[in-house]
Amino acid sequence: MKTKFTFLCCLAMVWCASLTAQTEFSKTGTCWYMPYEHDNIFAHKGYHTRMDLYRLGEDTLLAGESWKKLYYNERLQGVFREVGKEVWYKPLPDGTGRAVPRVLYDFSMQVGDKFYYAEYGVPGIFRNEEEAEELGLDLSVLQEMTVTRADTVEGRRVLYVAQTNCLVNEERWIEGIGSECGFFERWREFATDGSIINTRLLSVVADGKTLYFNGELVKNELPPMLSERMSWHQEDYEDYEGKKHVQYTLAAQGSSGRFSLYRNGEFVGFLQEANRKIYWMETLGEETWGEDAYPRVLACCYDFSLEKGDVVVRVSTVNDRVTNYEPKIIEYDTTYVTGVDTADYNGIARRRLYLGKDSNEVWVEGIGSLRGFMACESPIYDVRTWTLYARHRLICCYEDGDGLYLHPDYLDCTTLKGESVRSAKSGLLDVRVSDGTAAFYWTGSRRADRLYVYAADGGKVADIRMDGGTVEIRGLKPGIYYYRLELEDTEEAVAGKLLVR
Repeated sequence: MKTKFTFLCCLAMVWCASLTAQTEFSKTGTCWYMPYEHDNIFAHKGYHTRMDLYRLGEDTLLAGESWKKLYYNERLQGVFREVGKEVWYKPLPDGTGRAVPRVLYDFSMQVGDKFYYAEYGVPGIFRNEEEAEELGLDLSVLQEMTVTRADTVEGRRVLYVAQTNCLVNEERWIEGIGSECGFFERWREFATDGSIINTRLLSVVADGKTLYFNGELVKNELPPMLSERMSWHQEDYEDYEGKKHVQYTLAAQGSSGRFSLYRNGEFVGFLQEANRKIYWMETLGEETWGEDAYPRVLACCYDFSLEKGDVVVRVSTVNDRVTNYEPKIIEYDTTYVTGVDTADYNGIARRRLYLGKDSNEVWVEGIGSLRGFMACESPIYDVRTWTLYARHRLICCYEDGDGLYLHPDYLDCTTLKGESVRSAKSGLLDVRVSDGTAAFYWTGSRRADRLYVYAADGGKVADIRMDGGTVEIRGLKPGIYYYRLELEDTEEAVAGKLLVR
């Protein structure tokens, strides 16, 4: 009886161990996203991109074994299975006799172990040439690979593999993630239309969390900055003259980890967060523009892991009109982190980074740049002097209606409070001035009719009918101005002087 009990305990331990060995390779819903980029040198079609998706679907039984269905862009590709440290794949029957189970990854391999890759279009690794020969593969195109290094990162086993005769070009395998060359893309068939193909693994998402993004494992330790609960309001310069109010909001893109970004309700691109970094992604071409288009990583907007002295590189311009004679051109702006500290914002201590020679840009973790949330967009220059405009100013940032940040010149997201406050008639009219804008607030018992504003030389600056007791006049140059507010159906008026600095 004791022997039987011991045997059952050992069996239970083995069973439990097999459960704990399962990773994202075994989870229904795990998604692998790969950008697919190519330049057709024959047809002069230029630079194109799309996002491919592999997804693990529901369970299915084959010969009494449990497998997961594997979908490629929602088309059934085959079945998938994780056994211990090995990851298996079985393609759909194709009439060639090659639709047999084969190993995609083996994370039990040790440094120095060798295996073979077959030609493109034949997924899997082969321990020896005999295994490849059984599938009728051409042995002359087999690539001998060697495990060069092994490591553990964030609790995941990591293998580095390279061609035996070219060890300098390493490929990284991450347990639960796959190869950074594209999870499954290594086995994509070469294009026959003259395209030069470049694929890589962009992101892996499981259980609604981003596990890997743009070359990094995601730790998911800190609360995210991006969520549908956030909104940012800012002033933007438009056509170098005047200002406009801009609101940015987010909407989650399913389980991809991406967020659609809206400017005043209009879709403008995607954002994704990983390891205290915020990435900006664009879609290419007018014919593919929109939320269903395939995004391309354009720039890292924020990196709150930076320290004093670190370099910040941001994209300034992109030329995607690629031909045989004109390659893709991306120009960058470079600046430095000049200081780092922590400050309290709405009761929360947040990390704060200062950028630029004069620390004229400030990043606040969980809020963004105080120059404006999307300050990573291309800067605007005065074409006459080539000096940089102070393009943005963040007015406020909200999360679920709670204010995380409010610019000191504002009473709320739309109302200035300014540097100087003047009142007349027992405070019935307040005039608030800031940054070339004068805001007038009438709270008197009589209805305000018309507001006149004059410059010091007597020239009329504004003649406005009051609407709701509030009006703003923007674009005032520095100087002294006089105002007169006439009350409806009376001969009364409220007058005064204001200073614009």
